[in-house]
Amino acid sequence: MLVSKTPNPTFAPVPLVASTSLLDAKVSIETSSDDGHSQLYQFIDYRAAASPDHHRKRIPPIARQIIESLTTRKALPGSSKETRSLPTLLLYDNRGLDLFDQITYLPEYYLTTCEIDVLQSNIAQIVDEIPDDSDVIELGCGSLRKTEILLHALNERRTGVNYYAIDVMPAPLHQSMGDLAPQFPNLSMNALCGTYDEVLVHFRKSQRPKTVLWLGSSIGNFHAAEAANFIAGISANALLPGDAIVVGMDKQKDEQIIVDAYHDSQGLTAKFEINALDHANRIFAEYASSCIAGDVSNAQVFDTSKFRYTGEYDKRIGRHDAFIECTENTVVQWPDA
Repeated sequence: MLVSKTPNPTFAPVPLVASTSLLDAKVSIETSSDDGHSQLYQFIDYRAAASPDHHRKRIPPIARQIIESLTTRKALPGSSKETRSLPTLLLYDNRGLDLFDQITYLPEYYLTTCEIDVLQSNIAQIVDEIPDDSDVIELGCGSLRKTEILLHALNERRTGVNYYAIDVMPAPLHQSMGDLAPQFPNLSMNALCGTYDEVLVHFRKSQRPKTVLWLGSSIGNFHAAEAANFIAGISANALLPGDAIVVGMDKQKDEQIIVDAYHDSQGLTAKFEINALDHANRIFAEYASSCIAGDVSNAQVFDTSKFRYTGEYDKRIGRHDAFIECTENTVVQWPDA
């Protein structure tokens, strides 16, 4: 979660309407490995389902979420202090995904290495719970570095399995699937581009057994009630009785281990968090450019030079909260929806 802290910026909307249209594309892509094996994977872009209607000239949904977040104050669970927040989705544009992938290789960021060890140690038991002729659906697949362990085991031990990788940006999805698809000739490989809400509803009518993967301790991005609601939403949108969810989560550790993991010596985490503001700037500039006279490509919602990344560890509940903090009073302007 991204939360702006004091000193508080001044927020002022300016009039704007925007338009766009995205194509809902389903394409088959053939890739080849070094040993000559080729494998098709399906790519489906579901972002069109939530894009604005070109003719109605509306602000896109993610921009609306940004505006709603900036104009709403709420208290974090366990705290009486009210703050503003930004959608976590802003963290994961192309640059954000690349920065996060770099973070997972840092010695301070222990979570990825630990989860790989857990998967390798328990892979046989996990595969035993995934039947033939079923669907495996991964939320936020990233580079597939961890999932590759499971895919190898499924490729060797199961038949008729469809693997669906869900993520929000098309380029990293193509990169990951293009690299890995040829290694798994016994699996049907599918890349689904969009948010969880946009994609999971398409599994409602499927009667095939399903296993949802939610790895990377992503559940830690939610507070307890939010996490419960999120998992309930997955169940309601995509699962049937007998289906399964595999959730990767961290446990409480020494405070310094946690602090080091989210305040790395190379400053990659700080770049990752601040990039969310750059992403917001690009979203509004892109949509404004088609409907406002003149050059608006340099228009900024946030002056990122006036913000910095910081974080706090809450000893009472063992939680690290990440913040983007204003370093001086500043004015934030956004388009009028």
